[in-house]
Amino acid sequence: MAASPMQYGGWVLLPALSAIVLAIATRQVIPSLFIGTLVASMMLCRIAPDHSGGVFSTVIDGAADAMAVYVVGAVADADHAKVMLFTLMIGGMVGVVNASGGTRAMVEMVARRASTKRQGQCTVWLAGLVVFFDDYANTMIVGPTMLPLFDRLKISRAKLAYIVDSTAAPVASIALVGTWVGAEIGYIDGALQDVASSGTPVFLSSVDAWGTFINSIPYRFYAILALVMVFIIGWTGRDFGAMRRHEQLAADGGGIEETLESEHPVGRFDWLLAAIPVLTLVAVTGVALLYPGYAKAHANGVPLAWKSMFDDADSYNAILFGAMACLIAAMLLAVGSRRSKLHDAVEGMVEGMTRMFPAIVVLVLAWSLSQSSQDLKVGEVVSGWLVAKNFAMQNLPVVVFACAAGVSFATGTSWGTMGILCPVVVRVAADMGADLPADTALPLFYGSVGSVLAGAIFGDHCSPISDTTVLSSAASGCDHQVHVWTQLPYALVTAAVSMATGDLLCARLQLSPWLGLVFGTIILVVLVAMLGRKTDHR
Repeated sequence: MAASPMQYGGWVLLPALSAIVLAIATRQVIPSLFIGTLVASMMLCRIAPDHSGGVFSTVIDGAADAMAVYVVGAVADADHAKVMLFTLMIGGMVGVVNASGGTRAMVEMVARRASTKRQGQCTVWLAGLVVFFDDYANTMIVGPTMLPLFDRLKISRAKLAYIVDSTAAPVASIALVGTWVGAEIGYIDGALQDVASSGTPVFLSSVDAWGTFINSIPYRFYAILALVMVFIIGWTGRDFGAMRRHEQLAADGGGIEETLESEHPVGRFDWLLAAIPVLTLVAVTGVALLYPGYAKAHANGVPLAWKSMFDDADSYNAILFGAMACLIAAMLLAVGSRRSKLHDAVEGMVEGMTRMFPAIVVLVLAWSLSQSSQDLKVGEVVSGWLVAKNFAMQNLPVVVFACAAGVSFATGTSWGTMGILCPVVVRVAADMGADLPADTALPLFYGSVGSVLAGAIFGDHCSPISDTTVLSSAASGCDHQVHVWTQLPYALVTAAVSMATGDLLCARLQLSPWLGLVFGTIILVVLVAMLGRKTDHR
């Protein structure tokens, strides 16, 4: 007779823990995620009704199911396919715009008036916000473009790497359009479907993935306060820890190398080559989100309402149509303006898509591990533990953030962290909130989801094995270890403040998340004033 996955008890966490431990030990996320899926598949095969019970049979059947059921299943899922196509097309658009010089022109337009250290640092911060649609593109565009400016102003490359790294992932994670939104919505949607399969709690009856994504944004305290912290550091000119030593070295003329400006002049309107595709992405995605609701209301002869229009939205189709439109716009502009030949534009598109392939592999394997963990009933097991121990839902956001930050730092992958933790956290929050009033449970639910997505950002731009950390140091001409150790104190201070004023205070006192962000900003200003010192100019 087949056993239930619940019989494994705490062992259902073994696949996720295997992936985490292996990622730490090997510094290779892709094989670690696959091995986690393999472990889960073997555990499920062992309790299957038709399983013979032998070790050899368990290994063979588990390996077959890991590929045929979970990896292939993740790729074959229609919504997953849309996310992958969306990601590829956004990567292609970035490649085309880079080939035409449009993105460089857009960033350089922002940088023209920077003549002081304050202006230089705030300019890079603003450029990081402008290139919001992808963290890889953000890092590889802003870093090399702003490097000559920082060398000219005698600002350390460690500071450039910090600003680039601490704006790239945080802004991409909360942007309504870009390479992150599809993955984040996909993780949330999969988790909500898992909850629905066993009965959706009343307080979640009208909640969908897109609405959860939007409503969780104010609760992503770390991601937002990380952006605030960068601005505070740049505006005040105060630094602390290892960063101050490197800033003093740069001010004294050390660590600065001669850098050449671009040999190719940037046209006055070249920034439109980047701006128009991005605006096309925003506009088409918005129209595609709202049109199904509009068409339904028009067909039924009922008044239009924003909520009902979003309720009928298909976010996967919307981002797919938006990505397709922006890629076409980028190609037409690049070739039509004669900034790129058709051959060069196509090469840029292929190169951009190629750069997204590792991210897609991580995404597929994270989906595979996520689905296999759901089949092992990980959410139900963890939820049962927390409920049995009378774990208060008010403490869930801060605990979730700490877990997500730890996992993402250890593994160096934010998408993998979201894939591992989203199903568990959504299930636990749904079960805990089932017996609470809706006006109490729903904010805590959004706060818990926001904590997963924000905690995952911590490791994405702090972990020494994170790809964006490596890219940021390389793009900024900074030694990798120097970047890690100069950035970490700022990130830890921001994480501590976001946990205290956001995840803990707002959840415990049921305060508005916007109030938590205000408190957090004030505390960060005070801490920078107390801990930081301005660089001596000699």
